Amino acid sequence: MAKHTTSGPMRVETSPALVYSDDLTAAMQAELAALAAIDADYAAKRHRLETWAGPQAAKERLTREVEACHRRDREPHVLRLGALHERVMALTQFKGLRTKH
Repeated sequence: MAKHTTSGPMRVETSPALVYSDDLTAAMQAELAALAAIDADYAAKRHRLETWAGPQAAKERLTREVEACHRRDREPHVLRLGALHERVMALTQFKGLRTKH
């Protein structure tokens, strides 16, 4: 990518090499796996509620409870995943940039 400076055009290249550790990758994968398990459990519970022949008022109440539990269970994993993403962005933001004059 060409950029212009006061002394003329400059080439900036990015390196495809990873600059963050395997620990961050493993932590992100663990959080994604936890979220997938939570979502699968939620989908199974919703399916059971949808196919249950119980009273409509009870189904609605239980659905609200299942949704609240789903949000509560996901929240810490989403927050950790966001924090991990911020760490990766901080590590990769300026790494691998090389200038050629």
